[in-house]
Amino acid sequence: MKCIVLTYHSHNIAGTGYGLNDHASLATDLEILHERDAAVVPLEAIAEAVAAGEAASGSGRLHVGLSFDDGPIFDVEDFVHPKHGPQRSFLNILRDFRAANGGKALPQLHATSFVIASRAARLAMQRSPGSGYEFIPDWLSDEWWRGAAESGFMDIGNHSWDHVHHAVGDVAIGRPERDNFAVVDNFSDAEKEIRPAAEYIRAKLGRPATLFAFPFGHVNDYLVREYLPAHGPSMGLKAAFATGGAVRRGDSVWSIPRLVCGHDWHSPQEFERLLASNA
Repeated sequence: MKCIVLTYHSHNIAGTGYGLNDHASLATDLEILHERDAAVVPLEAIAEAVAAGEAASGSGRLHVGLSFDDGPIFDVEDFVHPKHGPQRSFLNILRDFRAANGGKALPQLHATSFVIASRAARLAMQRSPGSGYEFIPDWLSDEWWRGAAESGFMDIGNHSWDHVHHAVGDVAIGRPERDNFAVVDNFSDAEKEIRPAAEYIRAKLGRPATLFAFPFGHVNDYLVREYLPAHGPSMGLKAAFATGGAVRRGDSVWSIPRLVCGHDWHSPQEFERLLASNA
């Protein structure tokens, strides 16, 4: 089946309209997907198709997976932005679509939110002067994860221990590099970034997260060809997601590409063309 995976960030709010605000973009994109008769399916279904060698370009209906990155509370809770006004959460946008269009429209509507596990890392990131959300306490909390996973519209995925993020004083890996997950290229560092996150998320949810998303979309051969195939299943992981385009035949289940709102498309017209190019 033909597949693409779309990625949104609920903290991407630089205005009120499409292309400046991922909340506005997501709401519009759901309507476009419905109009084009795309099948929005749980992200794990895309992973299963890739693992079975059934995800590829060609004829048939386009299947779309939705993913949200970094785990801001804006994924699930509405809030008022001081410059750009009321913001509907991603979860409530999914609910609004269902309420407005009924259960026959995108009947499998579902998304996966990839979250950062380390409390200390999230605290450092949310307090960072460059975060843009210092006025909201605990906007990277983990208290909403279980409720979201039980909502019927969302699941929680593993987005590493600390994202190797520049705002985090002491990241888990031993190298000085920041904002580059590709440097996690050996067993010791991979065990520090991926396994503890899996264990923490399992404890919060009461079950394992089955999907991993590479921070920044950065992959390397060691993680994709060696570490995740050998050790991912012991953590409950079934697949991992990167960036880089539509899903193609032969893609590794440990490096499934995604398209990113604001990077791969910026307007409803570009989104329409993106869908058409994969139809």
